[in-house]
Amino acid sequence: MTTTDSDPVSPAEAGSSATPSPTRPSLAKRLLKIALALLVVLGGAYLVWRQREDLATAVQELSLGRVAIAGVLAVVGTMLIGQIWVALLHGMGIRPSLRDSHSVFYVSQLGKYLPGSVWPVVAQMQFGLRWGVARRTMLGANILFMGVVVASGIGVGALLLPWSSPDGLNHYWWLLLLLVPLAVCLHPRVVPGVLDWVFARLGREPLGVRLTARGLFTAIGWAVLAWVAFGLHLAVMMESYASVGLIEVAAATGGMALAWAAGIAFIPAPAGAGVREALLALTLGPIIGVPEALTVALASRVLLLLADVVLAGLGAVAGRRTSA
Repeated sequence: MTTTDSDPVSPAEAGSSATPSPTRPSLAKRLLKIALALLVVLGGAYLVWRQREDLATAVQELSLGRVAIAGVLAVVGTMLIGQIWVALLHGMGIRPSLRDSHSVFYVSQLGKYLPGSVWPVVAQMQFGLRWGVARRTMLGANILFMGVVVASGIGVGALLLPWSSPDGLNHYWWLLLLLVPLAVCLHPRVVPGVLDWVFARLGREPLGVRLTARGLFTAIGWAVLAWVAFGLHLAVMMESYASVGLIEVAAATGGMALAWAAGIAFIPAPAGAGVREALLALTLGPIIGVPEALTVALASRVLLLLADVVLAGLGAVAGRRTSA
């Protein structure tokens, strides 16, 4: 049965919208939270330190000012990506506080830099238990999240890239063929229905909840805003090599959306490493040159890593304060 925004949802399956009465955590739990926050900050610092040479090269070639502006836009885009997950949780009747949900999402995102790309999903499934949400329900939310990101990325790429250059249609006409299947896959009942079918074959209980249309369309709206932010993030750096107008911004937005979607779909690559850069070189190369496009792509990767680290650090601190 499909739920609506006003339908009651079982706390055991989807989490209760009511806020439980706070209890003071034990000293062991408080120390664990502090240790987690330190681990996130130190782990993020190590990831940034490993990319220090790429960052220095980007600053030297693109100028500190452009890199700084692109970095701010990377943070904005990453925050908008987080809102996709929050919108989907709300659409499934799972309503933790905004601070708590952001804390969980941003901290878990550091797991995508490990091979396999499944660690954020595992972490979020574990975090969901403290909201009273079953693991299979959190798994469904995460599959929906990845589905919305991938489908919206391909969709934005399909709508923008064919018109982003004089011969764009010749190169990207095939993307237009994906729009109808993508629209079908994004129907609120499709992914939960498929998951219920899989769980039934495995002898497991069904999800027990459905995604509302409002939750889905809100998530798609946040995704589109995120692609625009990331497109501007690339366009700022592209201006170091060529004049940038609306067509170039469209190419950057469509290219980044498609590259991000491909990076998620290629599970073995940590955070889509290599896949994203290759697609950005392909889409931006005709505009600013392939070597320059690779420089922009590498700079983008470092800045997005920095954005993840900053937001994860803030999320870890916020999560510790929430439970204090």
